[in-house]
Amino acid sequence: MVCGKRCGIATGVVGVFFLAAGIVFLFVAKTLVNNQISNQITLKNNATFNNWVTNPTPIYFQIWVWDLQNPLEVKQGLRPALAQKGPYTYRENRHKINVTFHDNNGTVTYREDKYYIFDRDLSVGPETDTFTTVNIPLMVIANIVKREFSWLQKLVDSLLDWGETDVFMTLSVKDLVWGYDEPLINKTIGVLKELGFPLKIDDHFGIFVGTNNSDDGWYNIKTGAGDPSSFGLIKNWNWKNVVPYWTTPSCNMVNGTDGTIFHPFVKKSDVIYVFSTDLCRSIYFTYAHMTSQQGIDLYRFACPPEVFMDHVHNPDNLGYCTPSNNCLPSGVLNMENCHDGAPLVFSQPHFLNADPGIMNAVIGMRPDPDEHGTFIDIEPNTGAALYAAKRLQINIQLENVDNIEKTQKLPRVVLPVLWLNESSVVTKELADEFKSQLQTPVLEMHVGIYVAIGVGALMIVSVVLVAIIRKRRQTQIAYVTVNDN
Repeated sequence: MVCGKRCGIATGVVGVFFLAAGIVFLFVAKTLVNNQISNQITLKNNATFNNWVTNPTPIYFQIWVWDLQNPLEVKQGLRPALAQKGPYTYRENRHKINVTFHDNNGTVTYREDKYYIFDRDLSVGPETDTFTTVNIPLMVIANIVKREFSWLQKLVDSLLDWGETDVFMTLSVKDLVWGYDEPLINKTIGVLKELGFPLKIDDHFGIFVGTNNSDDGWYNIKTGAGDPSSFGLIKNWNWKNVVPYWTTPSCNMVNGTDGTIFHPFVKKSDVIYVFSTDLCRSIYFTYAHMTSQQGIDLYRFACPPEVFMDHVHNPDNLGYCTPSNNCLPSGVLNMENCHDGAPLVFSQPHFLNADPGIMNAVIGMRPDPDEHGTFIDIEPNTGAALYAAKRLQINIQLENVDNIEKTQKLPRVVLPVLWLNESSVVTKELADEFKSQLQTPVLEMHVGIYVAIGVGALMIVSVVLVAIIRKRRQTQIAYVTVNDN
C-alpha cells in the first residue's frame, strides 16, 4: 500500500512536470523559433549569405517577340496586327561581386553580375528566328530630334532617305535582344554629332545590349542585424536613395528590396515593395491568396492594377507623368526619361490591366492575369521567395514627325515589341533542404511539446483514476466490515 502511494505520488509529480513543461514550451516555442530564424536570416558568414551571393535556384529569362503581320497597312495608318512568337529561353546566372560589409550601420554593399545562356531545348526555335518589327533606332532618332532639335527634321529626313531604311524591318531574335548595327542609322547619328548635336544612342542597338555579363549598379542594403524587419531593404542604389527620372519626390524614392529577398514573419496585411531597375522605379505587391510549392505553404503577393493606373484613378501616380506625354493612360509607363530619350513604353504583357484604348489600338492582345501578371510566392516565416515571376512588355510609341517622310502616315499607337518572363522556382532538392532545416525541426519541436502535454495529462489522469478506484475499494471494504459486525 505504502509503495503504491509513493509510486502514485511520483507518477503524479512527473505528470505535472511534463504537463507544465509542455504548456510553457507551447507559449515560448514561437519566440524560440522566431529568434532562431532571425539569427539565421541575417546576412553574415552563414548559409543565407552563401545562397545570397550565388543564387542556387534556377532562373529563366524567357522572351516572346511580337511579329507584325501587316507592316504595309500600318505605314498607311491602319491598325497593327500582331502575333507572338516564343518563348525563347535563356538561363540567367547571377553572382554578387565586390561585397563589402559595413558593421557601423548594418548594411552591405555589392554589385550583381548577370550573364545569359540560350537554352534551345526550352525554346520554340533558335535565336536566328526572324520576325517583323518596328525600326526602333529610327523612331528613337525621330523622337529625340522632334523634342530637342526640331529644326533638324528636314536634314534627318534627307539622311534617312539615302538608302533603304524603313519604319519596319526584319530582325532575328538575337539581333533585337543583344544588338545589331544599322549602317544608315549610324551615319545619321555621326552627321548629327559632327554638327554638334550628340544623340545618346548606341551605334550597336539592342533591347538588352550591354546587359549580358554586366550588372545594374551598386546596391547598399540592410543585413537585418538587430532588426529582421529591415532585412534586404535597399538603403542606396548607385549611392543615392532617390532616382532622377520622375516629377515628384515620392515617385523618385527607392523603396523595398531588389525582389529576391524579403524580411521574415510576413503577414497577409503587408505591402511588399520592390525597386526595379528595369522600370526605374519602385512598385508594390499585395496579398492575393495561399499557394504552395513542393509541399511548402506560401503567400502569393501580386502586383495590383493600382500600381500602373493613371493619376486620375490613382493620384499617387501623378509623378510618373512626363512633360513630353502629358500623362499616359492606365497600364503603360513612359520610359524615355530613363532610357536616353527613346520613346519606350513599358506595360504588363498583352497590356494586362491597361486602358482599353491602348489595348484595342492593336490586334492580337489576349491578357490573362495568370500568364501575364507579376507575382512573388513567399514562405511567411522566413520571407524566402520560393517562386517569383516578373512579366514585362516593352513597347514603342509610334507617331508621325513633321518633315520626316517615313513617319508621316503612322498611326499614333503604343506598339508591342516583345514581352518577357523572368522567373525562378524552387527545385525539389532545395525544397527538401529548406524543409529539413526549418519545417522538420519546428514540426519535431511541436510534436515533442504535444507529446509532453499528452503524456503529462495521461499520467495525472491515471493517478487520479487509480486514487478514485482505491478510494472506492476502501469504502466497499469498510462497508462490508461494518455489515459483518
